[in-house]
Amino acid sequence: MDTERCSSCSKEQQDRIPIVRIISKLDDLFSRNDLSGAARLLEYWSGEADMLGDRRGKLEILSEQIGLYRRTNERDRALDAVELALKIIESEALQNSVSTGTIYVNIATTLKAFGKAPEGMPYYKKAEEIYESADVSFFQKAALNNNMASAYAEMGDAEAAETHYLKAIELLADDSEYYGEIAVSYVNLAHLYEDMAKSKTDIASAMDKAWDYLNRDSIKKDGNYAFICSKCAPSFAYFGFEQKASFLEGEAKRIYEGA
Repeated sequence: MDTERCSSCSKEQQDRIPIVRIISKLDDLFSRNDLSGAARLLEYWSGEADMLGDRRGKLEILSEQIGLYRRTNERDRALDAVELALKIIESEALQNSVSTGTIYVNIATTLKAFGKAPEGMPYYKKAEEIYESADVSFFQKAALNNNMASAYAEMGDAEAAETHYLKAIELLADDSEYYGEIAVSYVNLAHLYEDMAKSKTDIASAMDKAWDYLNRDSIKKDGNYAFICSKCAPSFAYFGFEQKASFLEGEAKRIYEGA
């Protein structure tokens, strides 16, 4: 675990946890699918933030823990982290910051993941309000739309879900850096179309588009790509594309082992 202190840091920096360095280390752990290492790293720096009284640093760590616990399916820990994050946002009067908008998306997505989509929707709406009044990236807007779509789908509003999935795809379509995320949206659309009792042609078309984006020459095959492959593979198998599912599983394994 990277706990080394920077001897050249300023006094102000010494009063705060080194969040940029922590996120860099966390990204490295995720690139190797080392989720237990990620959990240990975040637990350590959560304690350091408490010791320093660094409430904003603590909030950043909580946001990462919320996402991690969602990924590892740890319901109680995820919901406890959500509750504490919301308390810090309120106590520090951070309700209108862009970074809080991103945390709201993370919170809402986690609530949805644990069967609380209706409770999460107000936080998507809060994030939407923040993003509309601020200069945020198209990726942030796409992530919001993609996650809102998933929540609407779970709540039974298929038309709203389709609208938001398609909006997310439109926002990302011209940037090869996010082809993997586009593929995920198309996979989600395929499942939505099944729920809407659309034709097999519509479902197959969505899966074909997902496959196309996952195999474009310009896509970067890193840890994020491996995670996306592992996320999409079960859906390809579910819809009867076993060879494609096996290929994606193999890609994820190859990348994680290489890292």
